[in-house]
This record gives sequence, structure tokens and C-alpha cells, in this order.
Amino acid sequence: MMSSKSTTNKTGCSRSSSARSRQGARIAAQTPIDAKLHVDFEQSEQQFDYSSSVNASNAVSDVPSSTVSSYLQKMQRGSLVQPFGCLIAIHEQDFRVLAYSENAPEMLDLAPHAVPSMEQQEILSFGIDVRTLFRPSGAAALHKAANFGEVNMLNPILLHSKTSGKPFYAILHRIDVGLVIDLEPVNPSDVPVTAAGALKSYKLAAKAISRLQSLSSGNISLLCDVLVREVKDLTGYDRIMVYKFHDDDHGEVIAECRRPDLEPYLGLHYPATDIPQASRFLFMKNRVRMICDCLARPVKVMQDEALAQPLSLAGSTLRSPMGVMHNIWQTWGPLHHL
Repeated sequence: MMSSKSTTNKTGCSRSSSARSRQGARIAAQTPIDAKLHVDFEQSEQQFDYSSSVNASNAVSDVPSSTVSSYLQKMQRGSLVQPFGCLIAIHEQDFRVLAYSENAPEMLDLAPHAVPSMEQQEILSFGIDVRTLFRPSGAAALHKAANFGEVNMLNPILLHSKTSGKPFYAILHRIDVGLVIDLEPVNPSDVPVTAAGALKSYKLAAKAISRLQSLSSGNISLLCDVLVREVKDLTGYDRIMVYKFHDDDHGEVIAECRRPDLEPYLGLHYPATDIPQASRFLFMKNRVRMICDCLARPVKVMQDEALAQPLSLAGSTLRSPMGVMHNIWQTWGPLHHL
């Protein structure tokens, strides 16, 4: 005889499995549409009519699997980063440089290749030991991180360029071929962060969390309303929104806190293609995503020809939005997104 408890558990598991199946079916149906829209954008010249392209893509029933595969590859391995920082990828065992963004030499005050009249200047090229580019304290920190199991627990790591002394925050993560180092410049006046400043930031965050925890359970609408206000106070952004995905994957703005002079978006609905399935997967992988300047030209990542495929940028904080997503961010108005 089966107990009522085990019956309940079995029913719950069945519902969960059914929900996952429905979600998987929606993703499988939506991804080819996202891929077609991306291809249309890449093939367009100067003008791209997003609304018309969405309607046309929704009407397409047969998108080649090769088109979908190419699209998914480009979303994660697009070889482009945002220019507010620079990227270096290294071999984890010996710290040899495997790839770097084109702006890395200039940002780190390094020579991009050997120059006869600049023998004393550090050079950034494939195969060099990345630790030689930074001051000893930074080199030691990188060595420690490479031998640490959960490298993300050490982020950010403060490094100083060996050539210029410029400070950078390094955000590290592992990929299939080694370690990716995202380098973001730091204002010298902010280094080191004082204990008082760190404590102030902690208190602000703790206060916001306390307010959220004090809310009565079950009232999602109230939770979202308080959430947008608290995040706006913490970040200073012009507009904070909570975006809900419906069963057909289209989005609705269900909470908003904005600057008074901005047009309200609360209650507006947007097509599922506004946030492609591949982007949603990456959002779940990296819970915080920052677009520093929607109008900035992305920077190419160069890599050693020995690598079998383009570098995975799925976990990079600098990964540039690709194709039509870049266009969508721009049409939303603000230059910066978090």
C-alpha cells in the first residue's frame, strides 16, 4: 500500500517534470525564431526594422539546424567584448596567454608586439607568462587563484600594471581551455577601499535585504514594488524594472521605479524575442549582467591559432551583446544597463 505522503511526492515530481517538459518545448520552438531574427539583423545594411522582422521570423516554420547551431555558437563564442575593460585568457597550469582583447595592450600600457626601440617595455603576445605583466603582489594573487578550487570566491583580485602601476580589478572564471581574466580599470583614488567605505556599502545592502525579509510572504506584487525601490537606491540607475515571463515566454513589466521625467514602462508587454532564449540561459549562468555603454563599439578578442574553436565568453563580465540584442538595448533608450 502506498502512503499518502509518497503519493503526494510522486504527484509533485510528476508536475515538476511536466513543467520542465513544457519549458523545454517552448525553448525548442523559440530558439529557431531567435536565430532567424539574428541572421536577418546581420544581413541587413543600415536599416533594420525590428517589428517587421519579428513578425516575419514568427511566420517561418523551418529554420535549418545549421543556422541555429551557428547562432548559439556566436552567442557564447562571439569573440567580442565591451571596451570598458580588457580580457586575457591563460593556460591554467603555466599561465601562458592564449587570447586577449585588442584593447588589452593599450589599457595595460604594453607593447602589442616586439618593437626594436622598446626593448625594456613589457610585451603582450601569445605564450608569455601573464604574471610578468603585473606587479609581484598581483602575480602572487593570480598564482594563488589558479590553485584555488572555487576561483570565483576570490573575485575581484586587485592587480597593478607592472608598466604603469594602473590598478585593475580582475574577475576570473574557468573555461574549457583555461582561465579567463576580465580586467576592469579602477579609479586610483578608490584603491585601497577603506574599511569605513566597505562597511558603509555593507550597511546599505543589509538595510535593503532587511526590508525585503520583513515583508509578509505570498505577496509577490508588494515584494517586487519594494525590490525596485531598494535596487534603485543602491545603484542610482534611472529606471529599475521587474520583468515577468508568461507561459508563451513574452515579457511583462510588473514593477518599476524610475526617474520622474522618464516614460513609464509599467504594464507594457514585449515579445519573447526581446530576450532570446540563449540570452536567458546566460542570464541564469551569470546572475549580474552589465552593459556599460550601448553605443560603444565592441572589441575583438584575438586568440592563439592552436585553439580548436573560438573562446567561450559565456561567463565573462565583459561579453558584448550580440547582433539584434545590441540593437534592442539601444532602442530601449538608456546607455547603461544592469
